[in-house]
Amino acid sequence: MSDMDEKKHDTDTGRSGLRWMGAGLEFCGVIAIFTFFGYKLDAHFHTSPWLLLTGFFIGFIGMVYLFYKESKK
Repeated sequence: MSDMDEKKHDTDTGRSGLRWMGAGLEFCGVIAIFTFFGYKLDAHFHTSPWLLLTGFFIGFIGMVYLFYKESKK
């Protein structure tokens, strides 16, 4: 492998790693937002923990669907 090929491979690997790290942060962030809103709605309606769990699962299922859709491209 030439020196140029090694640098290109390292750059591609780095970009791929950053892409997956960003996707992981997005996944966690969306779930956290939906869970937070569920928590706040639970506090308002006194339905703890049902809306918190609903928010979590809506965020989780939504992000799994988006990852699945992205992986098909």
